[in-house]
Amino acid sequence: MKIMSRNPQSGFSLIELLIVLVIIGVLTTLALLQMGQSRVDLQRQRIAREFKVYLERARFDSVKRRAAGAEVSKVILNGPSSFTVSLDFDGDGQLLPMETRTVNFADRTDAFIKVSDTLNYPVTLNFNWRGLVDAHDSTNQPVTPLFTICSECSDADPDITRISISSSGTVAELRAGQDLETLPTPVPTNANTTPTLNCYVLAANTPSNSCVRR
Repeated sequence: MKIMSRNPQSGFSLIELLIVLVIIGVLTTLALLQMGQSRVDLQRQRIAREFKVYLERARFDSVKRRAAGAEVSKVILNGPSSFTVSLDFDGDGQLLPMETRTVNFADRTDAFIKVSDTLNYPVTLNFNWRGLVDAHDSTNQPVTPLFTICSECSDADPDITRISISSSGTVAELRAGQDLETLPTPVPTNANTTPTLNCYVLAANTPSNSCVRR
């Protein structure tokens, strides 16, 4: 008589299930952290882009209107998370008191705008009719127009965006490791230099001599 033996049922042990659950938990945590960091980066880039666009618009508006004095377009950094823009939004050629917008992004992101060399807010950026910028703080001290947009602003969190305004008024986003544009100091020439008078004798059959002034 043949005796039939019963095979044990195949399946996962409790330890194997626990290992799989732990691995899934770790991967899920890493994915959530990556998604959170990506969200912070996108918010920072959005604020930097918005700030840069308003700076460019203010500069272009002053040049277009050839603005001077109180009519110049300006961007005022009220604090790390707020700035005010005054320019000819309706395009009628005049800068009116109601043409001022305040952008407050404190409730949108943890990112903030850090000024290069001052903590004396507000920082005012006036663009003249040539497109050049006059940057000064609340004490009327000149400020280097270099701005860092970041969340932690630390070595542990190196993800930052830097925006600068060059000596010629150009607004630019700096790449990693790129410094603020510096132009060489112009060397004045002597405006009272006596011009040189050179005379040349022309060939025969010409009506007269010719003198060329240089």
